[in-house]
Amino acid sequence: MSEERKVRQELLDELNSIDFPLARSRKNIIRGGVVRQGFVLGRVFNWGHGLLKDSRRFRPSNKTSMPKYEKINELAKKLMKLHNPNFKYTSIQFNKDNRTAKHVDAHNVGVSEMIGLGDYSGGDVRVFDEFGKNPKDYNVKNKWLRFDGSLYPHETTPFTGTRYTLVYYDAGRKGFK
Repeated sequence: MSEERKVRQELLDELNSIDFPLARSRKNIIRGGVVRQGFVLGRVFNWGHGLLKDSRRFRPSNKTSMPKYEKINELAKKLMKLHNPNFKYTSIQFNKDNRTAKHVDAHNVGVSEMIGLGDYSGGDVRVFDEFGKNPKDYNVKNKWLRFDGSLYPHETTPFTGTRYTLVYYDAGRKGFK
């Protein structure tokens, strides 16, 4: 068994062991009014949620320093290092059973790398051209997909089972602390 496969399995076991929080703030991905489960580890923007000094502060997410997510963060970083040690990212979005609506990633900069984990079928990532046409489906189950989600609209196709996705991306730092 390859080292990457071992890390994927260990990470999947960890993801299966935690309760995922609801991802209420990501309104652009909600399909049919259903709020999905997810969280970010790494750097995020504080868009003012109660902090009046600098509503655009670039900081670690609250969950990044929580012990509950420590092993998940460590394994996710190791997974990327095994896959592409030169890929630069600031943040990792973790999703569970998230069938996203067609959207672009408004706050990401450049290409993202993503992978699907879990016991599921279907759940391809449908990527459109920059005009929102000509869709192409990509199977991400235990496979990496690299694309610019801030440029190309994308969505999730129907699936059954338990599906996790990890999206490694650059949240952008220009003009932020």
